[in-house]
Amino acid sequence: MASDPGGGPDRAGPHADLVEQWAAALGSGTRDHVVPMSRSEAYALLSRLAARFAQAAADGEPAGRVAELGAELARAHFVGNEVLGRTIAVLDAYFAQNGTIPAERGAELLGAFASGYVRAFRQWLLAEQESVRKADIEARQRVQEQLRASEARFRAVFAQAGIGTGLSDMSGRIIEVNAAFAEMLGYTPAEMCELSVTDLTHPEDDPAMWPLYGAVLRGDHDNVQLEKAYPHRDGHTVWTKINVSLIRDDHGKPQYTLILVEDISEQRALREHLHFRAHHDQLTGLANRSRFFDALTAAFADPEARIGLCYLDLDNFKSVNDTYGHAAGDELLVQAAARLEACATGPGQLAARIGGDEFVILVPDSATDVEELAHHVRAAFALPFDADGHRLTVTASVGIAEERAGDTTADALVQAADYSMYWAKAAGRAG
Repeated sequence: MASDPGGGPDRAGPHADLVEQWAAALGSGTRDHVVPMSRSEAYALLSRLAARFAQAAADGEPAGRVAELGAELARAHFVGNEVLGRTIAVLDAYFAQNGTIPAERGAELLGAFASGYVRAFRQWLLAEQESVRKADIEARQRVQEQLRASEARFRAVFAQAGIGTGLSDMSGRIIEVNAAFAEMLGYTPAEMCELSVTDLTHPEDDPAMWPLYGAVLRGDHDNVQLEKAYPHRDGHTVWTKINVSLIRDDHGKPQYTLILVEDISEQRALREHLHFRAHHDQLTGLANRSRFFDALTAAFADPEARIGLCYLDLDNFKSVNDTYGHAAGDELLVQAAARLEACATGPGQLAARIGGDEFVILVPDSATDVEELAHHVRAAFALPFDADGHRLTVTASVGIAEERAGDTTADALVQAADYSMYWAKAAGRAG
């Protein structure tokens, strides 16, 4: 940006913080572009773009309106190597922290912004090339140098972006990727350009994903965003959040697809870990009480289903803790859980720990003989346990209940199985 002898730009406005961050990001790093405007003019442009971006998000305007904002930034000659990457990073961070735009809406708008920027940049580049080609024949060598420099700048938009970026044609052939995207999947950019989009399918892809991509190629959608699993070159899975935008030519015909890719493997792993912890017992790894009752409620959705429960309680478990310590008691519970889970092999059967030393197996809508299942459980617990270096013989009392869903309730069925277990304990039956 040129210097501004008339004083600094006006720093007021509803998005002043965003504009300050945006201006600072575009003003830092390698200065490989010249913006033909003063600091005040540049600041005014960024202020207008920020306000219009926020307004489009708030009013639910089509993403195409935001694409024009990206085009306006490119037409203002903000076309350096890192302009797009820095702009996307600033806008994404600001609106994510601000919380005013939902994540999916934000991704859609950023994709549209990038699409508009790249389209306008290409138009600007073609115009520049046309101007160069019309130059005097005596300056041909200089023209060729400028042409190469312009094309190198366009490639640098991809190469220097901080997030994974790729460009493919309408046949699905990958024609350009940046280093961030290639490294994410264990390739070099040149190696990825030998692939097609369909070479990067994954068994865990949503079945609706590829028809949606086909709709983008047909021009039915200008932008889609979703989570996708990519196969890494070494065999592991990379989970990503992707934004696919359609780039059209001047006549509106689909020409390229632009993809922005963010690696969310760690976030997804954390999400799955938290989900597992919310539905599983932390000591034994079995389903916990919450998950058991969710499954039981789901089983009762069919009034004709015949639902069975096998309820288990370890006999004299407290004496194990008192005599050998809680480490031995915990190890006993872990082994008991493993034996119980090995018995729950029928369709839909679920073994769960619902109390200290209380376990249950749910048998949903099955022809399984619950009494036979209880027999297998008793047999499994007849063998001694080796817990924390102690060989323990621990019996279990087993109760069963079975009823047609339409003739009882979930709570009543659990209570019946619980009563049956206590009757077994009172009768002195070791399981």
